[in-house]
Amino acid sequence: MPCPFPEVQTLLPHRPPMLLVEQVLSVEEKTGRARAVVGKNHLFLRADGTLAPEVCCELLAQGFGACEACRRLEKGLSLNGGGYLASMREVEVLQPVSAGDELTICSEKTDECFNTYIVRGEICRGQTVVAKATVYIFMFEGKEPPQV
Repeated sequence: MPCPFPEVQTLLPHRPPMLLVEQVLSVEEKTGRARAVVGKNHLFLRADGTLAPEVCCELLAQGFGACEACRRLEKGLSLNGGGYLASMREVEVLQPVSAGDELTICSEKTDECFNTYIVRGEICRGQTVVAKATVYIFMFEGKEPPQV
């Protein structure tokens, strides 16, 4: 069955090798699910074959970003703008992620303050949660972030 969502490359500004998310799986009002596969040549794969733990926050941010772009498209809004990972809290990497792992990224927008979305997320390998965190994603309209 074909995916009902646009290709991730049309939703995010990232390009390989920085594009870590492959597909949007589902989108609801505040939640979403995306898919990523850790390839054997993954940019952040360490010598021992495991993914650097800090990459989990970027996976959450990209997974949320792709789902948020789908929400905007569903509402007839422009994708002119963007966002970036501003901060992270409560980061827990519960199990190592290795080359070949297929991951599901589940995100939930829990709050918004000053154009910053507070997103709680989990990364699962099958039914097992391998990482979870709260990420803060600054969102902006237009071609560039506003000057502070």
